[in-house]
Amino acid sequence: MAWQLSAPQCFFLAIIAFGVVGFQRGWRREIISLAFTLTGTLFLVFGSLGLAQFVFINLPRAAQALLSGTTTGTPPPAMTLSDPRVAISTGIAFITFIGLGYLISMRVAPKAANATERILGVIPAVISGYAILTFITAAFGKTALFSVGVNTPNQSLIGSYLLVIFIVVVVAVIVALIAASSKKKAPAKKP
Repeated sequence: MAWQLSAPQCFFLAIIAFGVVGFQRGWRREIISLAFTLTGTLFLVFGSLGLAQFVFINLPRAAQALLSGTTTGTPPPAMTLSDPRVAISTGIAFITFIGLGYLISMRVAPKAANATERILGVIPAVISGYAILTFITAAFGKTALFSVGVNTPNQSLIGSYLLVIFIVVVVAVIVALIAASSKKKAPAKKP
């Protein structure tokens, strides 16, 4: 008997995984990772075709012109979104943005010092997870180049669960405020 994940189950497992990672890393590191994730997502949503055109067409033509000293008189061929090179360059660039965000956040931001910082780390992690899932379903759901063994959520499913993400953020803020206030009320220990 095969056990298959449905699209909502896949979405919630990914969001829970991002929340756990955010809890472990803390809010300072997750804010930096979130900045890189959102920057990469916005850059690639609007520029994935331009990036592929630059890497696979314009850069080789420029290298040929520099090395041989001659240029071709023909105009460069046009790329379409269905071209597999667009998906490849988009995937590599997206992984690079997320990897850079993770590495820079590990170098720049300190570890989470207390429970409040850890709980607040869930918020940017869940938002980052939402952005990553949205980008993956939008960018790679259209191509047959990448496929996974689970049902990936479609855009309408992700959009309908935005309220759930907002509720998770509100609950995390409330829990963090409770954790911070209980820490302040605790009497100081005398040596």
